[in-house]
Amino acid sequence: MHTPASATLVGADLSRAGAVALALLGIVFAARPQSLAVDPFAVLKPDIDIGPEDRQKLDARGVVIKILPAKDHELAVLSAGALNTTSTELARKIDDIAGLKRSQLVPQIGRFSDPPSLADLQPLTLDDGDVNTIKECRPGDCGLKLSQPEIDALRRVFDRTSGSRPGDAINQEFRRIVLERVDAYLKRGLAGLPEYATGRNQVDLATAFAGLLQNSPFMQARAPQFAAYLARYPAASAPPATTSSFLYWSKETYAWKPIISVTHVTIVQPNRSDGFPELVMASREVFATRYTSGGLVLTLLLRGSDTGAPHYLVYVNRAWVDGLHAFWRPFVNHHIRSQGPRVFDAARVRIEGSSDVTR
Repeated sequence: MHTPASATLVGADLSRAGAVALALLGIVFAARPQSLAVDPFAVLKPDIDIGPEDRQKLDARGVVIKILPAKDHELAVLSAGALNTTSTELARKIDDIAGLKRSQLVPQIGRFSDPPSLADLQPLTLDDGDVNTIKECRPGDCGLKLSQPEIDALRRVFDRTSGSRPGDAINQEFRRIVLERVDAYLKRGLAGLPEYATGRNQVDLATAFAGLLQNSPFMQARAPQFAAYLARYPAASAPPATTSSFLYWSKETYAWKPIISVTHVTIVQPNRSDGFPELVMASREVFATRYTSGGLVLTLLLRGSDTGAPHYLVYVNRAWVDGLHAFWRPFVNHHIRSQGPRVFDAARVRIEGSSDVTR
């Protein structure tokens, strides 16, 4: 992958690290004034502080976005908003991930069955630009994050279809490659996935994810069993009160070039009343064709300070972003702050049209 040559291009290319994360859970926010005496965000302290001004903004239907401390290739973003729903209803909507995420910017998406099959991926197609990128791949130089055996398999398809349009055959072989990666992940976790062929910005997925998880204080301090499950998957047992665990694929067009990715979602609904989140969801990046080399998204549903108040959604995205260096970071942060509320509002409008929530 070539490093963008301008700040504008970098901001667009890296929008997935912020905008994709904010778009995952578009939700219905309710503006209701409430007392600041009880702090539902105390569970995030001392690492993340949602102060009185933030609370006032949230209760006025605003969206709070914070760029969290991060270094090197890591980008960390928090977004929060008042949420008028229950943990059961939110979990149900997440289970329908295709209905939740599909939009003009996410034109193709699907949930894998159990066990996964090629039929799950039938709607997935490569853009012509990605087909041409595969055709131009060479050892150590490929614009998509594919291993050398995967590149060789795709190029053999080009050889067999010489003189004709290879699109259908390339799509079918690419779907087979994605399914092969999903099967490898289910059997051996991130450590079972192949490294991509290019040497530029190359990083081991398991190593990148371990760093993101280590930099997630809530998981380490408040949900250690959940953290252990993610770190050792699939060898470790799922945490208690796990209500859903599934994989889905998507093609997203937030940046200049499309991103095809696979994500593993795990939802936990603890039966607790001590200020612990009513729902904790972890979304782990399993595969992405470009821009990121690892991702961990945490979604926390917190109850408001009294029974009449809305819930709050706290959403933290940590991503290993290719090409992110100190020089570009201020431009990327500005892009996230400026675009985040718009993405959140668009998702809210989409969900409000079909929401069936109760306080």
